[in-house]
Amino acid sequence: MRAAILETFSSPAGLRVTEIPTPKPKRGEVLVKVISSPVNPSDVLYCSGLYGTRQKLPVTPGFEGCGTVVASGGGLMADRLLGKRVAGSVQAGNGFWAQYVVLKAAETMVMPGHISDESAASALVNPLSAVALIRPVVKGCHRAMIQTAAASQLGRMIMRLAEGHNFPLINIVHRQGLVDELKGQGARYVLDSSAANFTETLKAMAKDLNATWAADAVAGSMTGTLAECMPQGSHINVYGVLSGEGSALNPGDLIFRGQTVQGFWLANEFKDRSPLGLIKIAMRMRAATKLLGTDLKSVAQGHVKLEEMATKLPDLLKSASKGKVYITPNA
Repeated sequence: MRAAILETFSSPAGLRVTEIPTPKPKRGEVLVKVISSPVNPSDVLYCSGLYGTRQKLPVTPGFEGCGTVVASGGGLMADRLLGKRVAGSVQAGNGFWAQYVVLKAAETMVMPGHISDESAASALVNPLSAVALIRPVVKGCHRAMIQTAAASQLGRMIMRLAEGHNFPLINIVHRQGLVDELKGQGARYVLDSSAANFTETLKAMAKDLNATWAADAVAGSMTGTLAECMPQGSHINVYGVLSGEGSALNPGDLIFRGQTVQGFWLANEFKDRSPLGLIKIAMRMRAATKLLGTDLKSVAQGHVKLEEMATKLPDLLKSASKGKVYITPNA
């Protein structure tokens, strides 16, 4: 099979496409012919050697995706998946940026026919992150929320969820055109971080709405701006580093204003493997699946074949607000 191989930690565009043996599923596993796999920010960090875990190289990246089960390694659950379109994820070993991938049958989700290949391929990382990031507000621990990178696919999911749960959400984008676009889609509070009065406007709006919970995908100076502008005792979750820089804060905001900054990593949501923990995980995944065609849907801005990654990916990844980029190994 053809596969994209990461030989050094560089970038997705630096992957080498070559032929390797098609993997064979063991008992309880299935072989999936890959239809589509998104290029998430976590994939870019992984390829750059900046992700939370490093695999032994060489390896095929691609944390999540969807495809058709074409072979079973044996076992009732695996056998029942034959011919089904499934979504899944790979946290260790070779991933979805290949023509075939092996998944554990128990960790796959059969995708309904009305769900697009793009939403099926993006059924895990963004939807489950969106649900987790709004959970404290939904539970009533906070009245309102702020999010950066609001025009991203995950940001738009959070925007739709906030509308459904009826809580105020301040959406931060990086240019005026995106302000107009999100407001045209129903967002009430949208701010342009490049505007001259951005900090003053954010501070006043956060105070008025009592927005004490934030999800920050940008990091860099943005984390410090949030800490400065949010009400005293606020909480900021940093889940991305789109700025490419470490979070910079005024220590006074932490010491004297009681601001809390912490990291969010989706993998931590799945660490509880107790019977009760597994039930909770399964319930969250089922709930997210039901919304894949609506609030948690994903939109594509482009589809890239394995052989096109070096030439097409760099430009496409510069415009994340237009939609996800999907790798289609068998196209």
